[in-house]
Amino acid sequence: MALTILADRNIPHVVQAFSHLGPVRTMAGHAITPSALKAVDILLVRSVTPVNARILGKADVRFVGSATIGTDHIDRAFLAARGIAFAHARGAGAESVAEYVTAALLVVAGREKISLSTMTLGVVGCGNIGSRVARRAEALGMRVLRNDPPLADASGESRTFTAFGTLLRE
Repeated sequence: MALTILADRNIPHVVQAFSHLGPVRTMAGHAITPSALKAVDILLVRSVTPVNARILGKADVRFVGSATIGTDHIDRAFLAARGIAFAHARGAGAESVAEYVTAALLVVAGREKISLSTMTLGVVGCGNIGSRVARRAEALGMRVLRNDPPLADASGESRTFTAFGTLLRE
């Protein structure tokens, strides 16, 4: 049984990646409407497409995939209530971004002829990417100051985080 797929045309290689499942129709993510979802089994979006009761309406979509790490454009409670499966690209690119930042730090240190162990790095946001950057910087001998008020509140470990103003002064 072939599945019918509607995808944001700006998802790289989406047709090649999913055409083995069935026909893939693409369109601009911001142009996806309830009428575009008639007879669609799978919806593949990016953050420009809000996925909620308004857009899904009475659509027969059985799976929504987002090619983004965030989910603020997805009404996950609505999907769950309708029994629509959901997946997103959580963590996609995190390793690459952390490696890029590490490489950039090494380039700057080399150009300025300074040791990373004499430098302090402020990391604002210690989620998937920020925590990886912080670990790498510490492994290179850097002093790392972390700032992430929501994570500090959620974890109850405010002592391990630095206030933003202090981070800027350091």
